[in-house]
Amino acid sequence: MGATAVTSAGPEDAQAALDRVLTGPGAIWVVHGPPGSGRSTVLSGLAQRGRRSGAAVLAVPAGLEPGTVLLRLTTQLVELITALDRPELVSMLSAVAWLRTRLESGSGAGPQTTAHDLVTVLATLAPRGRIVLQFDDFDLLPPELATVLTLVAEGARATGTVTVATVTGRSRRDGPVGKVFAVADGTIGLRPLTAAETTALLPGWTTRAGRIASDPALVTAVRAALGPLFGNPGTVAATVAGLRASGRLSVIDEHVCLTGAGTPIVLPGGHPETLLPRRLGPRARRLAAIVAVLSEQSAPTLERLPWLASAAALAPSSAGQALDDLVRAGILRTGTGGTIEFVVPALADSLRLAHGVRWRTVLHRRIVRERRSAGIAPYLAELPPSPPDPEAAGLLLEAAADADLPTARRYRRAALRRLAPADTRFPETLRALLADSLAAGEYGTLADDLATVVAPRLTGAEPSATTLLCWLGALAHEQRLAELDVVRPLAAGVGRALDAAHECHRLLDAVNRADRPVAAEAIRALARACGAEDDRLFALGAGILLGSLPGDGGRPADEWLVSTEMPPHEDVAEAADVLDTVSVLKVLLRGRYQPPSTGFSGDWHAIRQAYREGEWDLALSLARRLEGDRLWWDPPRRHRFASVFAAEICAQRDQPDRAAEWLRRLPFRTSADACAAWVRCRLHQTEGRHDEAVERGWRDYLDCRERGVRAGMERLLARLLYGARRQGDTESVTRLLSEVENLATRCPTASVQEAALVCGGLVRGDLESVRAGVKLARQSGDAFRIAEACTAFGEVSPVPGPSLLEAHRTLERLGAVAELTSVSALLERHRIAFSPEQADRTDRAALDPLERHIVGLIASGHTNRQIAAALQVSEKRVEARLTSLFERTGSHSRVELAAAWLQGRLGTAAPAGS
Repeated sequence: MGATAVTSAGPEDAQAALDRVLTGPGAIWVVHGPPGSGRSTVLSGLAQRGRRSGAAVLAVPAGLEPGTVLLRLTTQLVELITALDRPELVSMLSAVAWLRTRLESGSGAGPQTTAHDLVTVLATLAPRGRIVLQFDDFDLLPPELATVLTLVAEGARATGTVTVATVTGRSRRDGPVGKVFAVADGTIGLRPLTAAETTALLPGWTTRAGRIASDPALVTAVRAALGPLFGNPGTVAATVAGLRASGRLSVIDEHVCLTGAGTPIVLPGGHPETLLPRRLGPRARRLAAIVAVLSEQSAPTLERLPWLASAAALAPSSAGQALDDLVRAGILRTGTGGTIEFVVPALADSLRLAHGVRWRTVLHRRIVRERRSAGIAPYLAELPPSPPDPEAAGLLLEAAADADLPTARRYRRAALRRLAPADTRFPETLRALLADSLAAGEYGTLADDLATVVAPRLTGAEPSATTLLCWLGALAHEQRLAELDVVRPLAAGVGRALDAAHECHRLLDAVNRADRPVAAEAIRALARACGAEDDRLFALGAGILLGSLPGDGGRPADEWLVSTEMPPHEDVAEAADVLDTVSVLKVLLRGRYQPPSTGFSGDWHAIRQAYREGEWDLALSLARRLEGDRLWWDPPRRHRFASVFAAEICAQRDQPDRAAEWLRRLPFRTSADACAAWVRCRLHQTEGRHDEAVERGWRDYLDCRERGVRAGMERLLARLLYGARRQGDTESVTRLLSEVENLATRCPTASVQEAALVCGGLVRGDLESVRAGVKLARQSGDAFRIAEACTAFGEVSPVPGPSLLEAHRTLERLGAVAELTSVSALLERHRIAFSPEQADRTDRAALDPLERHIVGLIASGHTNRQIAAALQVSEKRVEARLTSLFERTGSHSRVELAAAWLQGRLGTAAPAGS
């Protein structure tokens, strides 16, 4: 019979088609698609919707223990008959019980008789309610069972029963499978899911309840690892299950996040994609494993196929054939420049993990042994540490001279492992590694390398003050000064070699106490002792170290950081106070500093930048990643300010529980306490506890002032002042304003000056003061601070519309509903339309006769001068009226105002001369 074919169906398409089947007459439908394409998910959704509609769904996973399929079906029939509890069905209960006995004993009638008995039972039950039969993995059934179920589906169709069977897309359509396709009323061919569809399904796989949202970083990581298999729901579900089982999924800020971001995501064991190389034969399997290992650093090319063949112990022709087989199977592909790469990156990681470190080491060693010449540096670099090997080190150093920066850095690190400390090339190579690492922004990796490669080789090597400064700078940059003890042996060696033990001890003590002036003096003494006053690498290491210390607000006056022609930026102190090392060093070491693309300080800088630019969703995702990495690191590292800004975003979005959870992650008594009090004040205000907000906030401010905390003090005072002003507490307003202005005198940073200007102008009604504060806020680039300053300007301005509307648009984009409420109230008080609905409600009654006349003249094309002449008023008065009209109607230009008039949105258009 002719069947309806639904091709390239997604989840919604399949659901819609099967929903129509549920409401129609009896039918047979086949859902087909490759393994993992979501066939079982489609059946599960159909079962849920069918049961909700009152249908009896008899679901049998045909692929699991095929011999028990009919017994499972009869068991469900017995349960259905029992649930109906009808006296006339007692005979059917007996018939099913007799059929079960025959099936269990393995004796009795053939397939047609068994099918007839089942159809008879279904025909008796069908008039009492819709019945849906589901057979998953129908093509995995033995032929005789498939024949029985096909006969049952065909016979029950006439009674109104719906049968839905799933078939893998690779099955041959002959025998019983061909029969079910032949009798089917419709087929659904599943296509790969889109990225949006897979993302929507992720919560159902990451947690049991399926109600916790997935963090965007998790989605990005899984999508990158699976490549085209991200559209395969079965693969994604199994991969996520593997991540959950290995402890790599954590719920942070009510989102499921991936921890251990540097650890690869692998395909689940037994996945068809992992079994495919094995099915292609030993040659293809071996070649795939070798390509996986060699592509860990860079993808091999077709030009090196002879090397791959030699490593795989294959003849070149056999290697070429194996490569063709892997490409045809969709495992490998050729990229630009003849590179050989995996279609699914997670498969390459799975193969590397399966073969282990020892196998990979043997592979690299074999290549090195067989190709002892130039060009083997990539393989030498992958070998584990070995006794001194000057020849291998020479090959690595020679290759590093012509390599790109990351590769050269890797080669030099490997060369250091093979050089004896007394080798004359050791100091030069170490210095090049330091320069490469700082030029690449690899501060965390440099600290690790020095601890694992250099520290064990200190005995016999000449201690270097430059190495000491770069090591301390890398640790300070990544806020890892807790590891300072690892550096002490090198510092002691430098002190003995330069007869400067006191200076080295004083330097480490000052760094530990974050005392920049003392550290700078010790560095000067070391520079004189080793003659490094003109050493640019020494100066760079010293600059990174000093610029990464909190010190005196990030504005030291010494030669290591700021040259006379490039004075520090005024706002460096604010970045230093919140430990944004990247922003500080960008200014203090302009032209000499390379910001990191990854790492602890780089992540915090990205969070702060996203917050300032109003990308709050991104900022929250980055904060979750940082927190997830903290859970993964040993020892853990936490950035206190990241939690504070994440809490502020949640508080502004009226999510107090999430905000409180972020605050609970903060350690006790830190430099972020003022910022934390700033967030707590918002939480109290949102809950309506205004008096408590002012009282608790003031106590927190006094405590922070006594302890010398600077970061966020102006934010806290400004929020307290705004709250007290709304409550009419003039005494608190006066006291808080005095504190803000005193703070601006003591610490005249841009953010503190801005707070003093805005708060002072708001309290005194000084328009110019607030205008200056708005200018500073715009220079900061902080979207939320700009919105707050615009709100204040709108409160004191005689023309409040433009500023209040800008603040409203910004806050609406940020989702800052807590602050948005007060801005909306101000707009309503001034009768300024701030939403499309309000603009539509603006009618002719809102305009006085003179305003209607002016709008009519504008619609007729009159200029301001012509309108002034017609009304016999000055042009300034016409301009003032137009400004008022723009604000009240939400128009941004004369064209928009005229269009609103002509379209009747401001009332019936009046003649221009009326």
